[in-house]
Amino acid sequence: MNKDSIDWVEVFRCGTDYEAALVHARLQDEHIPAVILNQRDHAFNLNLGYLSKVKVLVPKSMEKQASDLLDSKPLTDEELAQIALNDRNE
Repeated sequence: MNKDSIDWVEVFRCGTDYEAALVHARLQDEHIPAVILNQRDHAFNLNLGYLSKVKVLVPKSMEKQASDLLDSKPLTDEELAQIALNDRNE
């Protein structure tokens, strides 16, 4: 599928690159295609307001799935540790 033919919608907006990268990685881990659209003004290194837009976009067909994932309760430290141990043993 050609990326240019997909209608992309915003599911997350923040002011820093690393926040967007974390959300992008979480979506990718759940096999939801995502892209980061960085519209920050790096000349002044601003991270709030209209000059700091960093957006995470997903295909329109996966908007609900992505929104549900991002709205879900985060994993606890114990759950994360267990997942890491399981991945290590496989």
